Amino acid sequence: MNNFLNNSKNIICTVFFFLFVYNLQAQRELGNEVPEVKVIATVTKKKVLLRWGVTTPIAWKHANKNGFIIERKTIVINGEIVKSPNVVQLNDVPIKPKPMLEWKEFTEKNDNAAIAAQALYGEQFDVEMNEGNGLMSILNQAQAIEQRFSFALYAADQDFEVAKFSGLAYEDTTVRENEKYLYTIKVVNVTEKKLIKKGGVLIATSDYKPLPQPQEFAGVFKDKTVMLSWNFLLLKKYYNNYIIERSSDNGNTFNELTNTPITNLGDSKKSPSARMMYVDSLFQNDKSYSYRIKGISPFGEKGPYSNIVSGKGVTPLKHNPFLTKVDYLDNKDVLLSWEFPEEGMPTLQHFKLLRANKVKGNYTVVNPDINKNERSITLTNVKPINYYKIVAIGNDKGERTSFPKMVQPDDNTPPAIPTMLTGIIDTLGIVKLNWKLNTEDDFLGYRVFKANLEKDEFIQITFKPTPNNSIIDTVNIKTLNKNIYYKVQSFDKRYNPSGFSEVLKLDRPDIVPPTQPVFTSFKSEKGKVNLNWIASTSSDAKSTSVYRKEKGVESTWELLGIKSIGDNSFVDENVLFGKVYLYTILTIDESGLESEPITPLKISIADDNIKPSINKFTGTVDREIKNIKLNWVYKYKKVEEYVLYKGAEEASPTMYKIIKASKKSYTDNALIINTKYTYLLQAIFESGAKSPLKKIELNY
Repeated sequence: MNNFLNNSKNIICTVFFFLFVYNLQAQRELGNEVPEVKVIATVTKKKVLLRWGVTTPIAWKHANKNGFIIERKTIVINGEIVKSPNVVQLNDVPIKPKPMLEWKEFTEKNDNAAIAAQALYGEQFDVEMNEGNGLMSILNQAQAIEQRFSFALYAADQDFEVAKFSGLAYEDTTVRENEKYLYTIKVVNVTEKKLIKKGGVLIATSDYKPLPQPQEFAGVFKDKTVMLSWNFLLLKKYYNNYIIERSSDNGNTFNELTNTPITNLGDSKKSPSARMMYVDSLFQNDKSYSYRIKGISPFGEKGPYSNIVSGKGVTPLKHNPFLTKVDYLDNKDVLLSWEFPEEGMPTLQHFKLLRANKVKGNYTVVNPDINKNERSITLTNVKPINYYKIVAIGNDKGERTSFPKMVQPDDNTPPAIPTMLTGIIDTLGIVKLNWKLNTEDDFLGYRVFKANLEKDEFIQITFKPTPNNSIIDTVNIKTLNKNIYYKVQSFDKRYNPSGFSEVLKLDRPDIVPPTQPVFTSFKSEKGKVNLNWIASTSSDAKSTSVYRKEKGVESTWELLGIKSIGDNSFVDENVLFGKVYLYTILTIDESGLESEPITPLKISIADDNIKPSINKFTGTVDREIKNIKLNWVYKYKKVEEYVLYKGAEEASPTMYKIIKASKKSYTDNALIINTKYTYLLQAIFESGAKSPLKKIELNY
């Protein structure tokens, strides 16, 4: 008995690896849920077939030990609901897996039985897998009970007889027509600590329907292989296994391809595949083979056959065509020729011709169906630049493509002259030029030329034609040439040149300030200041700005006026007597650049207006007290002080005293008897102006 269990381990490890991964993950997802019994059922004309299972490994282990009890409750009879349903327990003895000795003969002829027996009774159940990635590490750590549980349920799903041996299926042959039953299946000896929810299913004998035919069965025949596929998802609730049969005598007899049914091992719950596939090897090509399939339900029922798919293996195309030469005809058409190995003709169906504008461009179909015996084709309305490929199409629909070949007819027509040339120069001398892009199929690029003068010879600044409709250049902006000139020429792939574009004139940015002006003269009289200068000698000088500020006062320079370059004088009429002003000038050019201000000119504003004479100036000589008393009258205001001059005998008077403006008299005690004195009096105004000298002579 142990021999068949040990042999079954090899089947488990090699055949059902993907199923193990899927079931193991599913059970771990359910780890936090209360275990329960899940039930499905189907009905034939004479009996009801039940299938069930539990949702966790621990519950499965408990059920194997204690077994299941099935109760049937009659709900409906002849279309009417039964008021007092009849409840029948279908099994007196709990349903458990059959003893190990009863499995021996069954396992020798059924691989699924061997798997189930190993899961139930094997001494060890370790699935040996190579270590390496994370998934393998997780699988190697899985507990044995999980492995047993997963494979036991899988084996039962594949074969209804295996399910009955495993204690997971039952046939109720005591059913009657026109009755509906509620089947309840529960695990024996369930307690609160070992809670396993019971499961149930509602079914009637009238629910019987024949199994459907497999849908969308198709086959793709290749070199000694055929890929069979059908819609698995559409009938997933009916079938979980399929039998594939093949006929090599035009459908007279069919034989099963495999000893065991085919199942979909790679299915995923998150993104299930709609189609199931199987690849079969053919003994030879060019021989007709026919295929059909039928499904097996979870209850072991076999459905009807699908439609028959027939076909032959096809020898693949193994030879490439290659383009040999191009002949340019007198009428500007082109004859394109190619070759193809004679030994590849049996596998060749036809040719097709492709074309592109570039060798690695997007190739489009010129002629989709050229006879397999043709080796040349005449092309009309050929564009200036062409790349062609000839493609061989095999009987197996495979394709073999030649290397591309360029076809370039004679062409003397130049491309269009570039237009819409624009550009800018920044303050660093970087020039950015743009123009409209040419659209000719054989367009190659542009050459750009520049000159410092419009009538100079233009120099090429592109070493080779550039395909872009823009370019960046640099120029010297510290030069006397104010402008720079550009023009552009286009070329096609035959190097046919277009005419030149219109010349673009660009202004160099001005970064050099103008030279300074120079003061030549000034005059301050009668409350006005007249300034004169020599203007800047810079050619782009535009104006001269005049600034003023009062000396000794914290203030900013005040702009008095802006004079054009031809006007080199300015009159400041807004001055105050007695003030001292600073004047400066600077030049502004056409770019708005300013020269440095020149050294300020200092001008004092004196009051030079004529003032009236002192009204009355008299003196009284008193020899007794030995003095001369001077008196005067002056009616004008804003007098700051009086200056008294004195002279003796023939000597010229000199300044003698400065008298406050509030006084109108002065007593002179510094006298010499028998001396003639001359006195001069002058009023000094706040503005600095002076009255005429008033003179008197006195004998002492």
